[in-house]
Amino acid sequence: MHHFKALRTISLILGFVLVTSGCASSKNQQTNVEIGLKAEAVSEGICLTFGNIPMETSGLFIMVQNWKETENLESTHEIIGSFSYIIGDSLEQLKQTGTIVFPFVRTGQNYNISVSFENEKGQAIAGVPDWIFAKCMANAGIYFNDGLKLELNETNTVVTLSSEPIFSAEVQFAPDKYLYYVTLILSDHGSLGYSDKGTGLQWNFEPQMTNDLKESEHLQNGTYSTYITAYRNIFYDNIKWTVEIAKTPEFIYSIN
Repeated sequence: MHHFKALRTISLILGFVLVTSGCASSKNQQTNVEIGLKAEAVSEGICLTFGNIPMETSGLFIMVQNWKETENLESTHEIIGSFSYIIGDSLEQLKQTGTIVFPFVRTGQNYNISVSFENEKGQAIAGVPDWIFAKCMANAGIYFNDGLKLELNETNTVVTLSSEPIFSAEVQFAPDKYLYYVTLILSDHGSLGYSDKGTGLQWNFEPQMTNDLKESEHLQNGTYSTYITAYRNIFYDNIKWTVEIAKTPEFIYSIN
């Protein structure tokens, strides 16, 4: 199944860039104290501790990001991001323990964590800002082999991963092995996302994506700077994480 998203993850990325540029509001800072979100480097990765999770929380979204040059970030393409949408039994587990570990980190790298809360209607919770933020440098963790590439064919219709990711410790893979995600950058600095679950190293996204875009009228005719990201779905301590493993260079996508 294919999905369009005026993407929550992309909205988060843009918002997070503002925060790291020193534009966080005092409301966010004040509520961060009330939620009590802390990020700490541990031997398993980065441990997040919540001093308070509102009782009405029915869904909790966590994004973990890093990039090489924080001061000179020019494009969301530079950001490496992984995320988890926690609901049901996993959320109840988090409410009881107040802690969660994100293990898929590289030693010595800085990570930026963003968290949002929603009620049973999928809406923001009153008194809590859209996003709560924390930062941490990792001391250790689980990571995958270097050199993975996501390659486009000559006609920009198929992407292929160079190999399966091999992680530095044993992990439990989810049945839906991969998520492939297209980011189309819009002229107003927003983004449109198109995604699909995958079971193998190759994803043939055309002509299906263009047909879907035309049918849905999500995108105006024209050309767009575009890139595709491959994620691996992994369980760790009963929490499903969608971990970025590779992305294509930016390329031009046309629709008419």
